[in-house]
Formats: sequence, C-alpha cells, structure tokens
Amino acid sequence: MKNITKLLFMAGSGFLLSGCVASERDMSTLKLQLQELNATIVQMQANQAELAGKMDELNHNLSVSNENLSQVDNQFSQLSTKLDDLSASIRTSTAPAEGTAATASTVLPSDLFADAKGLLDKGAFEAAANGFKLYISNYPDSENVEQAYMLLGDAYTAAGQYKPAAIAYATILQKFPKSKSIPAARLKYARSIVPLKKTEEAKKYLNSIIKDFPSSEEAKLAKTELTKLK
Repeated sequence: MKNITKLLFMAGSGFLLSGCVASERDMSTLKLQLQELNATIVQMQANQAELAGKMDELNHNLSVSNENLSQVDNQFSQLSTKLDDLSASIRTSTAPAEGTAATASTVLPSDLFADAKGLLDKGAFEAAANGFKLYISNYPDSENVEQAYMLLGDAYTAAGQYKPAAIAYATILQKFPKSKSIPAARLKYARSIVPLKKTEEAKKYLNSIIKDFPSSEEAKLAKTELTKLK
C-alpha cells in the first residue's frame, strides 16, 4: 500500500513538473512573440515617419511647381501682349495713308486693354465695358481676347446688366471650350442668369462644374450657390 502511494505521489509530481516546464516554454514563446510585435511596431512607426517626410517634401515640390507655373503664365501673358502690340503696329504701318488714319487701330492693344481694366478697377463699369468691347472689336484674334470677354462680363455684372454679362460669359464657353477659364466662366454665367429667372439652367451649369471639375475652387463655390437656389 505504501509503495502504491509512493508511486502515485511520484507520478503526480512528474505531471506537475511537466506542466511547469510546458508553462515556461509557453511563456518563452509569448515573450518572443511580444518582442517581434514590438519590433514590428517600431518599424511601422519608422515607416510612417519616413512617409510623412516624403509627403512634406512632395507638398513643397508641388508648391514650387505651382509658383513656377504662375510665373510661366505671367510670362506668356506678357509675351502675348507684346505680340498683340507688334501685330497692331505692323497693321498700322502697312495701312493706307487715307481713310482710316484716325481709327482705334492706331492705339496699342495693351494700352486699350489696360485702360479698360483701370476703369473697371475704379468702378467705372459702363466705361470699362465700352473699352473691352472696343478691344474685342479691334483685336478679335488677340491672345488676351478671352480675358477681355471675361472682364466685359464682370463689368456688366457689376453694373447690374445681367443679360449682356451672360452673353459675354457664354461667348467664352462657345469660343474657348478647352480653356482653363471654363470653370470660372460657367460659374459666372450661372450666377448671371439667376436674376433673369433661369434658375433651372443655372443649376445645370453649377452641377456641371461639380461633375467636370470636382477638385476646383469653382466646384466648392458652385455647391454653395446650389444651396442658395434650393
């Protein structure tokens, strides 16, 4: 009997010891897994920091690119103005001595455009509109004629003359369908026809801005205008 009891005690002790050994092994495995997890977290944090640095660099590069594009646009605008002046000078120098010597063609396009814009800035909207119409009439093929139509519409809008304003903006949409000014022209056209009781058409143009140019500033403004029309 004593021998059986001793054997049972030894067997139980062996089982407990094997359980302890198993537990220690599990703990070691768990510690290794925790170490690997911590290493993974550290690596992820390092990757996030590196990604954030690259994003900052990308944003900086985009900012520089936008600034460079703005400078290029200004240079093209200045070049276009010089070409318009040159073309006008050539036409004047080759024109017949009789007949049209005292026409507006003797005025440089850049001067006529600048004068009209100066009147617009000063609040002389009617005079500004007349100046832009004269510019468009005399220099219909100039590089700045699109901007002249836009400013003509702005002058009419400021003067409360919404129908001729709408016509000016619509001319841009018709003549320059691939221009980068299309979102702005659509927005201004939509705004100009609301007072003319063409609300549904205005909504159509506002929605077209949101659809075709979703990331543009005009799309944000179009959403605001739509909320006003509901």
